[in-house]
Amino acid sequence: MGKRKRKSKKGSKAGGEEPESVTKAPHSFVIKRGKVGKNVNELLHNFRQVLEPFTAMSLKIKRYNVVKDFVHIASSLNVTHLVIFTKTVKAAYLRLCRVPRGPTLTFKVVNYTLTKDVRSALKRPLVYSGLFQLSPLLVLNGFTGDEELRMKLMTS
Repeated sequence: MGKRKRKSKKGSKAGGEEPESVTKAPHSFVIKRGKVGKNVNELLHNFRQVLEPFTAMSLKIKRYNVVKDFVHIASSLNVTHLVIFTKTVKAAYLRLCRVPRGPTLTFKVVNYTLTKDVRSALKRPLVYSGLFQLSPLLVLNGFTGDEELRMKLMTS
């Protein structure tokens, strides 16, 4: 009998390291927990698109996955933030978590507009794939309040 041919592993060379500017940038997972409905699911995909340069766009979420699974694989993929959408009878909620041990902020989603609604309102919608390749601009104008410690945590 002849020897069996061994399959070589492709892409396992040590020279494929990412530059430090990419690894130090904040990466994110955007997931949902429970049944959220069609519109909140669309909001989830729009939120991924806004955070696109350093977020997992085609992340597959199974029903049996728990948050601990995402936190566990986050360290190996340089993921620093976990954004979770949930929906209750009262409202939809956005939870922003810093992994592995950072603070968790929970926001109630009062109202939102989907990108398909904005595109349908325009006469000539201009959409191209390079539009979301740059990091988003964060504007914190008027983000002050009388609860100083909470606001300081959110802005940092």
